[in-house]
Amino acid sequence: MADAGERNENEQDQNEGNRKRQKLSKVWDHFTLKYKENAVVCKHCKVELAYHNSTSSMLQHLSRTHPTEGMSGRAETSKTSQTVMDRFLLKAPACTSSCTDRQHSKYAGYRHAPPLSMVEDVGFKAMIAAFQPNYALPCRTFFTKRLEEKYEHIKNKMKKALQETDTIAFTTDIWKSVATEAYMGERHTAANIADWIEEVIVKFNIPPEKIKAVVHDNGANVVAATKILHAKHGYEPVTCAGHTLNLVVQNSLKSQQAISRCVGAARTLVEHFKKSELASTKLKVKQRNMGTKENMLLQDVCTRWNSTYAMLTRLQEQRWPVTATLSDPEVTQRGKHYLDLKPDQWGLIEELNQVLEPFHSATVLMSGEQYVTLSSLPHVVDKIKKLLQNLESPPVVSFQTHAKEQVTTRWKNLGEFKPESPNITLLAASLDPRFRKLKFLPADQVFGVKNTLQTMALAVKQQVRPTGSRNETSSTAEGTPSAA
Repeated sequence: MADAGERNENEQDQNEGNRKRQKLSKVWDHFTLKYKENAVVCKHCKVELAYHNSTSSMLQHLSRTHPTEGMSGRAETSKTSQTVMDRFLLKAPACTSSCTDRQHSKYAGYRHAPPLSMVEDVGFKAMIAAFQPNYALPCRTFFTKRLEEKYEHIKNKMKKALQETDTIAFTTDIWKSVATEAYMGERHTAANIADWIEEVIVKFNIPPEKIKAVVHDNGANVVAATKILHAKHGYEPVTCAGHTLNLVVQNSLKSQQAISRCVGAARTLVEHFKKSELASTKLKVKQRNMGTKENMLLQDVCTRWNSTYAMLTRLQEQRWPVTATLSDPEVTQRGKHYLDLKPDQWGLIEELNQVLEPFHSATVLMSGEQYVTLSSLPHVVDKIKKLLQNLESPPVVSFQTHAKEQVTTRWKNLGEFKPESPNITLLAASLDPRFRKLKFLPADQVFGVKNTLQTMALAVKQQVRPTGSRNETSSTAEGTPSAA
C-alpha cells in the first residue's frame, strides 16, 4: 500500500511539473486550465478543449478561429515550443492557386488600375516581399492575360444583356490620353466616327433596329457623324445637355468684357494661393481667426462643367480671409497687392453667382446617372429662360441676354413636333408623370404630341396581342382617335 501511495504521489508531482512547464508557453495567455477536468477554456470565445499535457490543440484553435490575436508576454524556454510558435506567428501562409486567381481577378476588375509595368518595379517587388515573403509575384504577361480574359468575360456578359434588352441608346465621346495622344489612330472625321460606331454595333451583335438614339457632344465632327447615322439607320441624335449648358455659360462670360476681366482676375488670384505655400497657410490662419469655413480656393477649368461657378462661389465665401491675407505685409509683397479684387469686382461676382446658380442646378440635374434625364430637358430649358434674373449691373444684364439667346439657339428644335418625324424628347416628357401636361408647349403642339403618342401605343398593343384579338384591337384603334 505504501508503494502504491508513493507511486501516485510521484505521478501527481510529474503532472504538476508538466503543467508548470507548459504554462511557460505563450499560448496560455489565451487559455485557462481546468485541473480537475483535464480541459482548457479559450478566453476569447469560451470554447472548452480537451487537454492532455500538449498545446497542439490550443495552437490549432487559435490559428483557425483567432488568427489575428497577438501572442506576446512570456519568454519561450522550450526549443520545440518555440519552433511551433514561429510557424504560427512568423511564417505567412502561402497563397494557394485559387487564392491567387481571386486576387488577380479583383486586380483586373479595378476601375483605376495602375499600369501593368508596376509589377516590374523594384520598389513594388520589395514591398510585396516584405508584406508576403512566400508570395511569388506574377510577371507582367500574366496580368495582361488575366485582363484579356476579364475583358472577354465582361464583353460576353454585355452581349447577352444587349440581346435581352428591347431598346438601346448610345453615348459617344472621343478620349485622349494624359499626353494628348489619340486612342483612335485615324483622323477624327465625321465619316470615320460613323464607321467606328457601326463597328461597335457589329462587334457586340446589336440588332440595328433596337438602337433609338445617339447622345453626343457639340463637336462639329461628332454632330456630322450622328447626322450620317441618322440618315442611314434612323438613329435619333440627342445633344448632351451638360456640355451644351457649359458652352452657353462660357460663351456668355466671354461676351462681356467687364465680366471676362473679372473672371480672369479671380482666376489669377486663386492661382496665386495655389502656388504660394505661405499664402495658403496664412489663409487657413485667417479663416480660423474669423470663424470662416476652412475651405480651399478652387481653380476653374473652362472645359469642366460648373467649375467657374464653383470658383466664384468659393471666392465669395472666403472674401474677407482672402483680403486679410493679401493685406498682410508679412505674406504678400507690396507689388502683389494688385491681386486683390476691386469692390466693384466683388459686387459683380456676387451678382454672377446669382445668375449662374440656375445653370449649375440644371447641369447637376441633367448629369444624373441613376434616373431618367431626357424627359426633364424641355422643362429645364424653359425654367432657365424664366429664372434669368434682371439684375441692375449692366454687364450682368448683358450676360443674361446673351445666355438666353444661346439657350434659344442651341435648343431651337426642342419645342418643334412633327408627326412624320416625332421629337423623342417631347415624347419622353409626355410619358413622365411630372411633365405629362407639357405646359411649356402651345395647346396645338400638346395635342399633336399626345395624339402621336396614343397612335404609337396602339401600334405596340397590336403587336403584343394574340392573333385572336386582332379584330377587337382594330375596332379600338379606329374608335380611339375620334374620342381623343
